[in-house]
Amino acid sequence: MKEFETYLFDFDGTLVDSHDSLIHVFKGAYAVCGIDVDESIVRRLMRIPLWQGYEELKAPEDKKQEFGDAIIRLLNDEEILRKTKKYEEVEEVLISLHKKGKKLGIVTSNNRKHVHDVLTFINLDEKLFSVVVGNFETKKHKPDPDPIFKALELLDISKDNVCYVGDGLDDIRCAINAQVKPILLDRLDEYENEPYLIIKNLRELLK
Repeated sequence: MKEFETYLFDFDGTLVDSHDSLIHVFKGAYAVCGIDVDESIVRRLMRIPLWQGYEELKAPEDKKQEFGDAIIRLLNDEEILRKTKKYEEVEEVLISLHKKGKKLGIVTSNNRKHVHDVLTFINLDEKLFSVVVGNFETKKHKPDPDPIFKALELLDISKDNVCYVGDGLDDIRCAINAQVKPILLDRLDEYENEPYLIIKNLRELLK
């Protein structure tokens, strides 16, 4: 695979397995709105902007603030950290890229504090990443290109020789809109018919 100078990564579902933890978060937050969220739709909610999911589920407008507060409160719950795990190849791949002098970054719809807390909990050195862009750093979110643009601005680099690796189609659309190379991480064989560069494991970035 072509080497890039800068590797930007989605967080949930890409670097960390947060499915079990986010079930708890989404079910708890939507319960505040009187909505019982089935576990089967959590994976979709993980991959789209928070408020897009809120609108799709037709949650009440007057509960938005309570919902947002519940999301933040639950994300900071220690139980959430215990349920979040790094994928087994992640540390190896990130360290290898870092040793090659590549710039690494995280661009996520999650918030930076939670990313920091998770990285600390799973013992993944935050110094590996030159930038972390979360959902409070831009007004627009994936698939809008603004989160990637913000990362490029903070890194003080152009979009040339940059890739963005994510496990959802909104990640891919975000990369395309930002004119960086999209790489779709398909751990569960969900996207075999999609016309993008697809990898099954992050180790493929090193080949």
